Formats: sequence, C-alpha cells, structure tokens
Amino acid sequence: MASLRLLWYRMCYQVFRGIATPLVRFKLHYTYDKVYAKHRPYVALSNHTTLWDYLLVGVPFRRQMYFVAGEHLFRNKILRTFVMNCAGLIIRKKGAPADDMIAEMKQVLQTGANVWMSPEGARSINGESAFISPATGKLIRECAELGAGLVTYRIHGGYLRRPRWGKHQRKGRMWGEFVAEYSPEEILSKSVDEINEIINRDMYVNTFDDQKKNPTPYTGEALAEDLETTLYVCPKCHAVGKLHSKNDILACECGYKVRFTEYGLFEAAGEDELLIDNIASWDHWQRDYLKSRLPEFLEYPADKPVEFDDNQILKRIGALKSVDVLGEGRFAIYKDRLEFVSANETFTFPFSEIAGFAFSLQMKILFSMKDGTYYEVDSKIPRSAVKYMVLYRFLIGKEYY
Repeated sequence: MASLRLLWYRMCYQVFRGIATPLVRFKLHYTYDKVYAKHRPYVALSNHTTLWDYLLVGVPFRRQMYFVAGEHLFRNKILRTFVMNCAGLIIRKKGAPADDMIAEMKQVLQTGANVWMSPEGARSINGESAFISPATGKLIRECAELGAGLVTYRIHGGYLRRPRWGKHQRKGRMWGEFVAEYSPEEILSKSVDEINEIINRDMYVNTFDDQKKNPTPYTGEALAEDLETTLYVCPKCHAVGKLHSKNDILACECGYKVRFTEYGLFEAAGEDELLIDNIASWDHWQRDYLKSRLPEFLEYPADKPVEFDDNQILKRIGALKSVDVLGEGRFAIYKDRLEFVSANETFTFPFSEIAGFAFSLQMKILFSMKDGTYYEVDSKIPRSAVKYMVLYRFLIGKEYY
C-alpha cells in the first residue's frame, strides 16, 4: 500500500499537471506524444534542453513521478520548502559524487513510485544531446533488478526556444516524442553496454539536423547575445576568450564575425567567408582544438595559467544550501590546479584533491573537494564555464565528449 506521503504527491501531481497542460500547450507552443506506460514502477529518461523539461515531460506522462533535480535550483528557502512538500524530488548535487542520489532513487522505486531523470545531467550546451555517463546503463540495470521498467522520451525545439546561453527566450514550436518502453525483463536480458547503446540512441537529438530537415523559425530579440558563454575559440585566429556578442552578431577581436539567424544557423556578417554554420559543429571543432594543444599546456611553467578570467566570484556552498561569498577576483586553471585570487586571499584547489567538477545554468562553475567542501564560481561578465570543464577534463587525462 502506498504511503500517505506518496498518495499526497500523486494528488499534487495531478493537480499541477492539470494546471500545467494548457500552459505548455498554448504558452510554450508544445505538442507531444502522450505516454501510457505498461510497466510500473518505471524510470523515465529524456534529453535535457530547457529549464521547463519537468513540465515538458510531466504533462505527457499521466502517472506521478519523482524528479531528479540539481540542488542549485532550490537554494531559495521558500521555493525549496514549497516544492519539497508538494512534489517528489530527488536532489542531485552537481560537481559532487552521485551516491546519495542513486540510493534515494532506488528507495523511491522500491515504494512503487516512478522516477524521471535526464542522464545528460545538464541542459544541452550546443544543441546536440550531451555525453551520457556509461554508469547510467549500470544504474538502469540495477533499477530493473528492483522491478523498474524504462521509458525513453525526446524533446525537440527546446534548445532554440530557450538556449542555455541566451539572454532572452524566443518564440517557436517545441514537440515531445515518445521513443520506447522496455520491461524489466528486457533490460535484464541485456548487458550494461547494450543498455547504454539503447539510451544513447533513444536520447539523441541534434537541433541543427532538425533545422536542416525542417526549418523552423525561432524569433526574438538579441538572438546572439551571450553566445560567447558557449563558443569561446575563434575559428579564424584561434584565440580563446576573444569572442563578443551584440544583438544577432558574434564577433572576434580579430575581425571575424557571424550573424545568428532565427533558424539557429550562422551566416557571414563581415568580409570573411563563413567557416562553420552551426553551434554544435563549432563546439566540436573548439574542443578538438584545445585537445590538440594539450601537450603544449602540460609543458607550461607552474606559474603560467592555461586560461583565466577576471571579475569572478567565489562562493562556498554549505549545509542547508547556505552560501558564503569568499571573494571577487581572478579565476584561473593551471596544468595541475584551479586557483582563485582576490584582493585579500588566494585559494588553491589541486586537481588531486578535486572530487567532482561541473557547470550549471549559463555561467556557474561547480566543484567539490575530497574533504567534502563544495564551491561555486560565478561571473560578472559573459564568460564560458564550458571551456573550464573541457580544459579540466583534458588536463587530468580524461576525454570530454
């Protein structure tokens, strides 16, 4: 028999679902495939493109689900109290090990409740589905051992409707696509690698492939502004951190510039020919470029930063989501450490002591240390958090996909 708390969550879910349905259909211009899952409980997986994804998935799924969500979204005490009392949440701390989240997820499934999560862990950076950890397949198999099925769902159009780098949202259509349902028995008949193949195949969306097949306009103001938080290497001069945006133009200090159109593609805006026509391809190119320079970076002297930004804010996230501002100044990544220099103090974070590294929202950098402390770096100016994630992964000898 379901607990009183679970029954309360189910009632709240149906109430909020009823309120949200006309909102997402008419206000967000969202059409969707409804989901009638045969197996309960289940784990629902979807790609992650907007901050509305819990609505874009919650409306098509008729049955109540617990939502896996980042703790950074619920630091406001009033919001956190309201949501925790009305919705089933499983909190995931970005940039920290996921052990607690996994344990809670399994406990929820054992009560007979369903769970939604995005295995990408973060909204799409470049319009293409992001890397999914191979540990996801292992987790889904362990959930199947508890009797949970798997439902996969894809969301299209969300990236261009509200890019995570964008200063303003745009108008345009979104649509949800039911992909497949797998019974616990089907999952258990497959290896972890085979489960990962299913997840990666079912989750994959490339916004720009969609646009080239079926061009859809996404209109709004200042279409390119803050795009330098995602694109950080100029394809002409190869400078890092020299791109700047205004209105619908992204330009480098070397003179190269492109226009970001309402169809989500680039066109030449200056004297130079267009080198790359979409964000995803540009992002793949810039990652490969940084990787090609890795041997050079590893030879840098100890006091030479690989990359840095001024006008940064270092915060320590404490118990009960408390936030302590430690200083304002320069944040830098070296070949063996992160470093933050304020007017009064220098903070050094050796790679060997970092337990996890991530980024969230538009520009927040998050990392945790092996001693349990948890930090956030925010910025007063448009700058890329992604470039630090990419460099960190390469410098510690790991890939970034």
